[in-house]
Amino acid sequence: MTRNTTPPWFESLTDSVHALGAAAREAQHAHHAARISLAHYDLDRLRAVDGELMVPGRPSGMPFRPHDHALFTIGDAHRRQANTLYRLFCQTADGYAYGTTWAIRQVLDGRQPPVVELRRSEQGFYVLPSEAHPSTEAFEALGRWAGKAEFDRALTELQRREAAAEYAEGLDAYEYLTDHEASAMHDAARIAEGRPDAAYAYGEHAERALRFALLGARSTSTSTTSR
Repeated sequence: MTRNTTPPWFESLTDSVHALGAAAREAQHAHHAARISLAHYDLDRLRAVDGELMVPGRPSGMPFRPHDHALFTIGDAHRRQANTLYRLFCQTADGYAYGTTWAIRQVLDGRQPPVVELRRSEQGFYVLPSEAHPSTEAFEALGRWAGKAEFDRALTELQRREAAAEYAEGLDAYEYLTDHEASAMHDAARIAEGRPDAAYAYGEHAERALRFALLGARSTSTSTTSR
């Protein structure tokens, strides 16, 4: 007799969410490391060597300074890397937060999805459906879960960061800003920078919430198997 090796839907769904979290975690570590490297590479703290080279074919009034060239090239590489990894972190953190939310809602609604379902744009961003949007009202069924209070705090922090991002983007669309508006946009943008970290933190709590939501399905499966 051939045994069915296909994992039950709740196991593959858990693996799907865990993969989203692992991707966001790797991107977070890489982004933080790149940000630290960029901060340490401060040209104001480096002493440039003024030695020049004669490069045939180059105008005499434009001397080539090899040390300057190396410093600026390295700095540009650090900035590009930091920007690339920040975008990756944003993408993966959103996928983790919203994908896990989608999974929780599916389970609480009595569905049995084997994996998370999220579309992706050509630019690599997850297309986040409305049914994946985190909200306190959607998770009232988790009220008996011991981690609900921490989950709600993580959700509130994510919503605060998202609101700041929307506010900053709205002001940035104007051609002219008053000094007060410019200051407000700067403050909002600073808060919004932490949005991917907040999304990842929320995703961690949401993954725990999913495990709680799946307890009933696991219990039913165990009872059926033991018969």
